[in-house]
Amino acid sequence: MDKLFPEHDWDDSPETSSFNFTKEKVNKKSRKTKPKRDFDSSTPGRFVRAPLPEEEFTTAKSLKRKSSECVENLNGAPKNQKRKIQSASALKRNAASNPQVPNVTKPTNFRDKLVDSLKGSRFRFINEQLYRTTGTEAKRLFQEDPSAFQAYHEGYRHQIVQWSVNPLDRIIKSFSKLPSDYVVADFGCGEGRLAEAIEQKVYSLDLVAANSSVIACDMANTPLETNSINVAVFCLSLMGTNLRDFLLEANRVLKVGGLLKIAEVVSRFDNVKEFIDCVHKCGFLLDNKDLNHKLFYFFNFKKVRSVDKTSLKGKHYSLKPCLYKKR
Repeated sequence: MDKLFPEHDWDDSPETSSFNFTKEKVNKKSRKTKPKRDFDSSTPGRFVRAPLPEEEFTTAKSLKRKSSECVENLNGAPKNQKRKIQSASALKRNAASNPQVPNVTKPTNFRDKLVDSLKGSRFRFINEQLYRTTGTEAKRLFQEDPSAFQAYHEGYRHQIVQWSVNPLDRIIKSFSKLPSDYVVADFGCGEGRLAEAIEQKVYSLDLVAANSSVIACDMANTPLETNSINVAVFCLSLMGTNLRDFLLEANRVLKVGGLLKIAEVVSRFDNVKEFIDCVHKCGFLLDNKDLNHKLFYFFNFKKVRSVDKTSLKGKHYSLKPCLYKKR
């Protein structure tokens, strides 16, 4: 039995009739610790974290090395490629210095809120007048009251902040695919942001000159030469009751094959096909359209023939007014 149980003592107390044995206590400190096994990735049933590729480790040295490589690539690149890289960085700096959404501060005290409410009421009144009059009458309105133009555009900036997208940003982006030597006419330019954002030459046209780069004129009778423009833009500017006159003026100044870009509010359209037919009569052919956006429709037309303004007679075509809600 001693051979079978070398580490135990027999207990033959009379209280029990069977043989019992108790385990001898072993000091935990005297136990030998098992050596740690070094498991590698080949051991089955074990998870081993694979080392990350060297490219994923980003350190200060690696960043410094990459920046120096970019400088070396730029210095060793051909002149045309170097010019493209530098122009791309210039565009990024320009985008950073010209934010897409204007900074409009909300009024905090009662007086500011009251003034803001009065400005909003005046903006809505002027806006309704522009939709219900001709371009000539709208120009006369701003000439008689120059502060009305400033009040209108200040209210317009408040409206832009509430939009999920500014349609002018999309039009600006589209010019990156067009030749840089194109000449553009921006009908109803406002403050002339399109001319500041693209590399093509732009004639900024509006009823009132917001700055020195804007040409004040009736959009149905501009001072531009006939067949001198490559692209005409109407971004939320087909206002008034004589839209056909604006489109015919665009036809006059555009070269054959020139582009006509239009962006308008969805709620202004009762029948999109009727609008496209009206533009067709003014010498344009629909190139493509985007009616998927919930706020704005986008159209691209191409001039296919010149149309004399006196050749089209009959009732003028107009879109529904875009009446803004009270803020």
